This record gives sequence, structure tokens and C-alpha cells, in this order.
Amino acid sequence: MKNNIDKRELCFSIKDTMLDTQVGLGNLSLPIISELAEAVAKFIKGSSIVDLSSVKVSIKEGSFAIAVEPSPIIAPAIVDFDEIKTSGNLDNIDFNRAKIIVDFQDKAKKNPNRVYTISGTSDMAKIGSDSIIINSESDYRTTIEDQWVQTETYIQGVVFDMGGKNKPNVHLTMQNGDTIKLDADAAILAGDHENRLYKEQLVRIKAEQNLRTKELRNESLVSFEKYKPHFDENEFQALSAKATAAWADVPDVVEWVEKIRGNDG
Repeated sequence: MKNNIDKRELCFSIKDTMLDTQVGLGNLSLPIISELAEAVAKFIKGSSIVDLSSVKVSIKEGSFAIAVEPSPIIAPAIVDFDEIKTSGNLDNIDFNRAKIIVDFQDKAKKNPNRVYTISGTSDMAKIGSDSIIINSESDYRTTIEDQWVQTETYIQGVVFDMGGKNKPNVHLTMQNGDTIKLDADAAILAGDHENRLYKEQLVRIKAEQNLRTKELRNESLVSFEKYKPHFDENEFQALSAKATAAWADVPDVVEWVEKIRGNDG
């Protein structure tokens, strides 16, 4: 089976009731649709930066299901799916995928009608025999205790929203497509006179960081940093000319460097 991993699919489904009627293609809410779609995308990506635009999906009958067609891009997700199905352990899989399972578990425990299924087939007749089923009775968890420490770091992204009346914040889109919300001091935003909306920014933040997964949480803005990446052709040519002039009297640069290192023998 693992030798044909690029030919395998994954199917994600939700069973629930809405207004006393079973959820299905004719009975859905926008939160259910967006929740499952977002979870599918995060499970496929894991902690990697991948472009999902070439990954094909289809909507299936039988509750509400999203089937992800075979692709090399989903191969790591299938490996982790096999690990969960075989061992029931979340410690040995990508931490972002483990978070999806834990999140499903928490939601199912709060809503006994909710059942999530991740399956290796989109054939509804076979879905139970090759599946991870998460409901109010299942118990998927990590056994490694998470430890969080205070940290400061730098992140880079495009600012797409900032401000707020009661809780000022800054929203950024990261290079991997994820978004992040930074709590902000109103005084910092009020004193900042640069137009940063829809521009690439380097920001210094405070956050709590997971020692095991390196995940950040409770992020807050410390400062906007100077960030003006550019390539100046004239400056580059001037530096090249200076370097050429400086080495003009050295017939063999490699030999000269080796002698300086003491490797002339």
C-alpha cells in the first residue's frame, strides 16, 4: 500500500444535525463548510509551505465530505494518517496535523452529535474500514506535555488590517499563506505615521513558544522594523569595481588565500 502512496486519496467528513435534520449537501451551514475546508487544508499542509492550488478536491454525498484526490503533495499527510490509524498516537506525527485531530476531538466532546471521519477512501460503502473516526467517545491525544516559554522573535508578512476600537491589533498574511493576529498597544499604532497596509513588513513580536513544536501563541506587536529589501545595480557595480581594483595585484586569488590560511605547503 505504501509503495502506491502517490495513488492514494484522503476523505474528510462531518456528521452532525442542524435544526434536527442530518447534515448533508442540502442541509449545511457556512461555518460547517468553512470549518471542514480549513481543517482539510491545514491537515494536508502540515507544517510545510506547500501550494495547494494543484490539489484537486471533490464534494461527496453522505453527510458532508471533502475528498482530496491522489497527489504527491498529500503523501506526507497520508503517512501521518496511517500512523494515527495504526497506533492512535499523535506524538509521532506533524504537530499541525496533531492539532487538527485534537481540535476535532474537543469539538466532538462538546457536541455529542458531531462525528469527524478521516478516511483513505471516498467510497462511502468502504469508509468505515479504512478510517479514523473522532466522536465524543474517542480519545486521541498527545502524551508529551507541552511547555511554553516567553520569547521575542521577528516575523515577516503583508499587513492586511490594523487598528480596532477596544482591542487594537495587526493582521498579517505570512509567506505560507497563514494569517496571524498580533495584539498591539494603541500608542504604538497611533505614533506610527507610515502607511503599512498591503505592504511587506518585518515586525518584532513577543509571544509564548512551544518548546517541542516551536509553535507561537498569544502574539503581540513590539515594533515595526525597517524593511526595504532592494537590489541596486549601480551600487553593485561600484562595489564590484572596488573589489576588482583591490585584487588587481594578486595573480592567483585562491593561492593567496591558501597561503594566508597556512596551506601553502
